[in-house]
Amino acid sequence: MKVSKQEKALTRKRILRAAADVISEKGYKTASMREIARRAEVGDATIYNYFPTKESLLYGYCEEKQRDVAEALTQIETFHEYSLREQLQQLTETELALWLPDREFLTQVFTLTFSAPVAGAVNLAETRRLFNRMVEDMIDAAIEAGEIPDQPYRELLAPLYWDYFTGILAYWLHDDSQDFANTTQLVDRSVEIIATVLQTAMIGKALDLFSFLFRSQISRHLEKLGDYTGPWKKAKRRFMEGESV
Repeated sequence: MKVSKQEKALTRKRILRAAADVISEKGYKTASMREIARRAEVGDATIYNYFPTKESLLYGYCEEKQRDVAEALTQIETFHEYSLREQLQQLTETELALWLPDREFLTQVFTLTFSAPVAGAVNLAETRRLFNRMVEDMIDAAIEAGEIPDQPYRELLAPLYWDYFTGILAYWLHDDSQDFANTTQLVDRSVEIIATVLQTAMIGKALDLFSFLFRSQISRHLEKLGDYTGPWKKAKRRFMEGESV
């Protein structure tokens, strides 16, 4: 019997939900694919058809969470009427709200990612792409509406917001204030600053200045390169001469 795409999607969601629960309860290292399969009520072999490794399950859930966030934002009928600041704040708050039931799971994601940052960056690529696409859409809409000026280095803005939000998540995971009041204050104040920076195109101006200084320094040093590539005034000593190995 052929399984429909809808059934496959539901099975995939069920496996991811089971993975989040088991990993939250037992930790990433202790959780097993077999136990996750049983929790999801699928066969031991079936789970590998959807996720070949436990690592792919962990990061697959992060991707699914970003799709849930995007869906939640599209359900806000007046979202397009929000200011850019309000949209960015709503995005951040929605992320935190949807991650709240899986806070322990997210801790496992951070632990695994920072223990192997290169692999973690690769595994989070799709999650980051989904997040960045939402931010890019908000910024592009704000520029089209004339709310903020066109931004130099616009392609860098969404990745920078991803880095900012990663910092917010890390802070939130260690926030022991009542109802995460400290995180709420941090988001309120920081998003306001980010919106002001975008309204003044300050990031682009700063990067333009950095680029100018960098290029001028490189140019100056290139002019002096001849001093280092010309004939030597005296013979160099033999390599490692007089040095003990």
